[in-house]
Amino acid sequence: MDQVLKLTIGFYPHRTRKRELQGLGAYRQHIVDLHFPHYNPQIAASGRPAPSSMPADEVRKRTLELIEWNQQHTGFKLTLLLNYLLHDNYAAVVDNVRKEFYPRGVRSFVVADLELIHRLKEALPDCEVQGSCLSHRMTEQELEEERRAGVLLHNPSVNIIRKPQQLRRNHQAGYAQKVIAFEGCLHNCPEENTVHGHRWYLARNLYQEQFYCKNPEITLDPRRLFRANWVTVERLKTLLPYISVVKLPRGRHSILAATRRFLDLYHSGASYDVTEYITSGYLKIVERKIGPLPSHLFTDEYFEAVEKCTMNCEEKNCRRCFDLLEQIRAVNGGPRKKRRGLLGRSLARLGI
Repeated sequence: MDQVLKLTIGFYPHRTRKRELQGLGAYRQHIVDLHFPHYNPQIAASGRPAPSSMPADEVRKRTLELIEWNQQHTGFKLTLLLNYLLHDNYAAVVDNVRKEFYPRGVRSFVVADLELIHRLKEALPDCEVQGSCLSHRMTEQELEEERRAGVLLHNPSVNIIRKPQQLRRNHQAGYAQKVIAFEGCLHNCPEENTVHGHRWYLARNLYQEQFYCKNPEITLDPRRLFRANWVTVERLKTLLPYISVVKLPRGRHSILAATRRFLDLYHSGASYDVTEYITSGYLKIVERKIGPLPSHLFTDEYFEAVEKCTMNCEEKNCRRCFDLLEQIRAVNGGPRKKRRGLLGRSLARLGI
């Protein structure tokens, strides 16, 4: 029997319309839960940009109203993201969850901090805690730390989508995994894994001057770009036996449109632009300098070859990634813009 595709999808309750949740009812068999950020990032931040275009009181009001409405009318399981604590006052977070979210039917939480997991389980024994990719755990030993704390569904580091051997080992060891398939930083991005990386800044709504993946010389090196933490829908099907739940980023879509679009692609096998589901820092560079990345050009065999790549191209006399980039550019009608200045010289050194 084929595995039933299970999804978790992120949304902002203060911006989501009720009719979108109603529309998701058509895909209920695929939806495990909908995860959402706290209305106040100063209590617990998700790692996404905090809402700034709406007064804080209005964000709270709309968030709680939609949670209550969902409980009464659509009944989707909602999961609150508690990825970052901007302080060490665990008691304040637990107290807020107990007063604001628990009475409104929210019983599921994504938590990166082991101490907070212990505190939530102690205060709310019937709550469900999922692991967070922002804990950067990946190996069996690291996931075991979460399991001992009470986590049943783990969310390994975003890098795991390009480490299928580890993905399989975790599955064989009995760890249920929720995996982000289509969005993430460049593989092993130093900004993703450091204590004060870019998500730390985003959680605080602060500006960070340096972003690793906004460096054109790094991003447009096809050996790095094509190894970034995304796969295609077709490649996902190969990895699905090891994945319990697929975490679906919305990209540039609404929650309803993203779900409908992904399931259409999943069942049809049609080619699409990979960047459709990418919202990482390098997206604008790719759009400007390369254009769409047609998914049908990235085969299973290509993914497997790139996963073993050590980037010693000259030694192996290999130009596979560079040739693929030229193929993509040919499909897109040639180079996007004439190269000029320092950027042009940098790209020329890479053969781009």
